[in-house]
Amino acid sequence: MNIGFLDRRISFYAPSTSINSYGEKTGSDTLYATVWAAMDHKSASSKMDQEQESSVNNLVWRVRSSTTTRAITPKYTIRYGSDSYEILAIQEVGRNSELHFVSRRIVSE
Repeated sequence: MNIGFLDRRISFYAPSTSINSYGEKTGSDTLYATVWAAMDHKSASSKMDQEQESSVNNLVWRVRSSTTTRAITPKYTIRYGSDSYEILAIQEVGRNSELHFVSRRIVSE
């Protein structure tokens, strides 16, 4: 992997729960790691759902493999700028060389 292509700074957020002052469980995300990544566009489409148009963008994020990135599961989310991405799949490329995170961003209009 040519690390010169890793030109995007992305953050991985782990799901977590906490208990508020009323004793209710609330879901939130906790920052897990921030790494350099390369973004590959895969596909984009739009659809109508109950009179609401939404666009679906599938992306692949390429990152260097490390003990930190190998611990990430599809329950985590990726944030780049103000956008959040749901992890659909994680693919190992090479022998502990790099990881590909297949993700989806949905923007409702």
